[in-house]
Amino acid sequence: MMKYIGCVLAALLALPAQAAISKQQSKPAASKILSGEGVSFGGLAGTGFTLMDVRRTADAGKKVERIVIDVGDINGGMLRGWPGYYYAELKKNPQRLVVDFAQMPNANIDQKRLAERLKGSLAVVKTNMSLDPVDSSLNLTLDLKKNTKVRVYQVAGKKSTSKVVIDLITE
Repeated sequence: MMKYIGCVLAALLALPAQAAISKQQSKPAASKILSGEGVSFGGLAGTGFTLMDVRRTADAGKKVERIVIDVGDINGGMLRGWPGYYYAELKKNPQRLVVDFAQMPNANIDQKRLAERLKGSLAVVKTNMSLDPVDSSLNLTLDLKKNTKVRVYQVAGKKSTSKVVIDLITE
């Protein structure tokens, strides 16, 4: 009897482990505009990533601002394809956007340079950036003006590195 159970168990363990996992990757869903509270996430897991740069552009007439976060590979080089995994949460009281980047132990800019780049923002009141060496993550917190709407989405790197884009819409 034990021999029979052992043979059945061995046969089950020998089945391909990948049979239940689809090899097809679905395209990312279109991002939605977050108002009040909400979450947005994307990216892919990998061996590690670097926050390469943060840029800001604004159109005061349309009350729209765009923050572009360049994501590179673990060595700070260009990253083709999707950026590393991120999770963005818009919180209501106080209004802030918290973006967590997994597997991102490196950053080419620091808190001081981030604050300089976002100085004079239409929507961002204060910034905070922290690296957590224990879990190799980076946290970016943007305190926002009241009633700011947010859209966060990813852009695959083709000719340049991959990006996470944050659109801020003020009233």
